[in-house]
Amino acid sequence: MRNFIQRSQSGENQTAANTRWIANATVALLPVLACFLGGATQKWEEGLVIMLLALCLLVRPPRFSLGSLTNLVLLTFFILAAVAFLPARWFFQPEWRAAFVNDFGIQLPSTLTPQPWITLSYLVSFAAGLSWLYVVSTQNLELREVRVQLRLFTSGIAFLAAICIGLYLAHTTLPFWQSERNFGPFPNRNQTGDLFGLAAIMILACGQDDLRKRRKRWIVWILALVLIVATIILNSSRSGIVILVVGSAFWLGALAFRQRSPLRLALGIFLLFLLLTALLLFGGQTFERFYLRDFGSALISADLRWRIFHDTFRLIGNSPWCGIGFGNFESIFAVFRDAFLSDPRALHPESDWLWLWTELGWPAMVLTIVGIALLVSRVLPLREGSNQGYRLAALIAALLFAIHGIVDASGHRVGTAFAAVFLLGISGHRPLALKKNRWMSILFRFVGLVLLAAGLSLVVAARGEKLLPGSVGVSSAKQLSAVADNGRDFSETIALTTRALRWAPLDWQLYLARAIAEVELKQTANAVDDFRRARFLNPIAYEVPLAEGNAWLPYRPILAVTAWREALRRAGPLRPEVYASMLSSASLGNPEVGRILEAIGLGEHDLVLPYLSRISGAPFNRALAQLLRNDPELQSFSETEKLALFAFWSERGDPEEISRAVEQHPDWLRYAWLGMAKYKASKNDFRGAYELIQRYGEPVALPGVSTNFSLQDLEKRFHAMPDNYGIGYELYRAQMQNGRVDDALLIARRFSERPNSPAYFHFLEGQCWAEKQNWERAWNAWLAFKAAQVRAAK
Repeated sequence: MRNFIQRSQSGENQTAANTRWIANATVALLPVLACFLGGATQKWEEGLVIMLLALCLLVRPPRFSLGSLTNLVLLTFFILAAVAFLPARWFFQPEWRAAFVNDFGIQLPSTLTPQPWITLSYLVSFAAGLSWLYVVSTQNLELREVRVQLRLFTSGIAFLAAICIGLYLAHTTLPFWQSERNFGPFPNRNQTGDLFGLAAIMILACGQDDLRKRRKRWIVWILALVLIVATIILNSSRSGIVILVVGSAFWLGALAFRQRSPLRLALGIFLLFLLLTALLLFGGQTFERFYLRDFGSALISADLRWRIFHDTFRLIGNSPWCGIGFGNFESIFAVFRDAFLSDPRALHPESDWLWLWTELGWPAMVLTIVGIALLVSRVLPLREGSNQGYRLAALIAALLFAIHGIVDASGHRVGTAFAAVFLLGISGHRPLALKKNRWMSILFRFVGLVLLAAGLSLVVAARGEKLLPGSVGVSSAKQLSAVADNGRDFSETIALTTRALRWAPLDWQLYLARAIAEVELKQTANAVDDFRRARFLNPIAYEVPLAEGNAWLPYRPILAVTAWREALRRAGPLRPEVYASMLSSASLGNPEVGRILEAIGLGEHDLVLPYLSRISGAPFNRALAQLLRNDPELQSFSETEKLALFAFWSERGDPEEISRAVEQHPDWLRYAWLGMAKYKASKNDFRGAYELIQRYGEPVALPGVSTNFSLQDLEKRFHAMPDNYGIGYELYRAQMQNGRVDDALLIARRFSERPNSPAYFHFLEGQCWAEKQNWERAWNAWLAFKAAQVRAAK
């Protein structure tokens, strides 16, 4: 009986141990999973992470309270985020809201947030983040379990780094990773760099602990550190290197200072020096981004960031004290761009802290600082035997992440945010000096039910393109409306976009899609209004008015031209390409539109070349004459532009006009040589034509000669291999050098008459005819050479 009881108790203990290990692994690996799923940047990925968190809350809810003050801060924080759903009339009425409603007829709800469904989507994510913080911070863990969780987390990130390197070497990526450089799981390389920088600090702590306890596992951690450093270098992110170097320096310095060991301090300095040496030796392109070479680009990048900050402060000053609500920054900031005149649309203010200030107001900044201070205070004391090395590394990593948020927005990504929150929560002193509170488990089980329903809805709606109210439904509506538009079901497009605009009334893409469909259904007044809204909500991108012009062209050409003028105004350095896209056969075929486009093109020299490239014959000559009247000396044209202009002129213009122009401007001959050569050839002056192309034409790329065979040896080799281009060319050169022009001509013509021979054999044939004073044939051979070059380039 006693043995049975002992076995039963042993089995229960083993089950409890397994349960605790599973719980520890789940908490440690949840942020790793979020990072692996592309940083949980897509809604189905975020929904999956929220569902797993919800299951944790339902199965093992927090049973300890962080204390009245911390709870008050967190509750106030959540209430502040929910203030956005209060009536807007209770708060300061900003100018941008009046402009949306009164000037553009955008129907906004009565709430403070102009897009409550979008704000609700982000509020769910915010609630999940607060819950995750509470879960991690209130874990009642033994010291060994703290080490297990940190090692699992760090090992998971190192394994993720190995996956990144493997995919990089295979020149591929995972389908749900949306990296801008096809490296790493996150869309932005700074977020990838932040994650691996945090992991590198934790690897130092893990390796030091194993080394101190004389375990050989420290070798594995060294290899993991090499892997992480290699990933940071390949990622080319400055933030990753800064977090790695600064965090390592702080951790090594603090550890050596606490132990008051000169030897350990020297060892730490040596390790840091070794790390910097490795980064300098292998950093390459990554270290170049620290402006060691390209200081001009540094000023441009820094200036761009400060201009975004400037415009963000303007938005903050023109908004209520409690902010504009979650999820509204991108839409509203677009109409506040003043100093920020760059082409890309700003998705965020390049700062987690400014983003928080803009959407939740200044009280959120205060609450965040107070909350971090309260959690940091729970890390102390860092006594010997309390995992002080691990906890110090986790604290340094979390604080560096928060500080880096001043100039970056990694805190708004689920993957990096969950990782940083995990490190901050796990750095607290154990055993917990917290009191149990039975209401905590009840509260968080309720939160878990809400998050489970929300996460499941996100996954189902995102994967199934369901029209769920909120950001997921807006994305689904855009995809479905694109399908309807391609099927020319414009009524369905209008219905889908109208429904989505109830959830996202500040989404310019929805207005643009609806306007294009309205044009097709002859709903002109509605289309004009929606195009105005789309242009106002996206005042930067030239694609908006360009698409508007394309839509209007078949029905209202004058409206098309008006929109295209706005597109050219926005296009900046891309004006020539944008203007060229307007010069379609449909636009040029419309006399009214054609005249306006001609006036636009000939009125500004950067648009002249795209216009001339699309016309020929009489319209070309007429346009060229107008150009010369506007700028008779071509003073507004650069050297490159003059070469391109005269190339078009020589190809499509009147040779007589080129001749007269060169007589009046002899210095133009170096640009107009091809046209003059064609003019001379038309007057049977083939010698003059050929001499011009020899004088001004581009050098012809000819094969290199690596052998010194005699003429007789080359003849024998060519007789043995008569189809070998290299031997044929060498024989040609030897024959020309020995004055055997006729023989060389035979060799050149042998290959030039073949359809697939290299183009330079036509050029060589022309040289032979020139030697024989047969200038007409020399000229014709050169023309054949240029034609063969064109065919080869296609």
